[in-house]
Amino acid sequence: MMFFYDIFISFKNCIIYYFRNGEAANPQRARKSSLRKSQPPPLKRYINVAVTGPVDSGKSTLVNAMRGVEDEDEAPVDSLGGSSKALPRSYSYPANPRVLLWDLPGIETHEMKQHAYLEKVDLRSYDFFILTTSSRMEEEVLYLAKEILRMDKSFYFVRTKIDIYMRSTKQPNFTQGDLLREIRKYFSKKLQSIGVNIPRIFLLSALQVDKFDFENFIETFNSQF
Repeated sequence: MMFFYDIFISFKNCIIYYFRNGEAANPQRARKSSLRKSQPPPLKRYINVAVTGPVDSGKSTLVNAMRGVEDEDEAPVDSLGGSSKALPRSYSYPANPRVLLWDLPGIETHEMKQHAYLEKVDLRSYDFFILTTSSRMEEEVLYLAKEILRMDKSFYFVRTKIDIYMRSTKQPNFTQGDLLREIRKYFSKKLQSIGVNIPRIFLLSALQVDKFDFENFIETFNSQF
């Protein structure tokens, strides 16, 4: 009889310890633990480059253009995040087998704003960043830039879809070169205001790789690693 009583007491003590000290006592920690388990970290044997920015900023198209492929020509590396756009997706980079390009979800995606976004994509896991926008300098873009600087890491700033802007903007006294200089000056001023001394800014179209800054962007990126 004492044997069964001892088993009962041991079981009871285990239950008490679990609720006092385990994940049941801290639901928030339990949720974070579950989130970490569901999101595989980038592989450290690679140089992990994150392409991030707002929704519809042309991240996926830029990744494809960098890799020299058409949209959906190749599935993501299937062991590193799956095919859902709600999770980071990784792609090989033909010009450098040591590099993995990560197409991160847009920061404006539902339930993925600011602090929640950083936790969801595990921003600290990446080695380098390509920060994109297809319009003016949005609050979310500056937020990401500040966080990257806070982590003491570097990024390129890419203004995508510049061809669309150039076609839709008509200023009689401005040449294309004048407009591009004004755009570059605008973004440079914004980035310098948050502590980026020498911003690396590229104005490009991922659909017109022979125009604007795309070739310079690729050359600079390849020399980075």
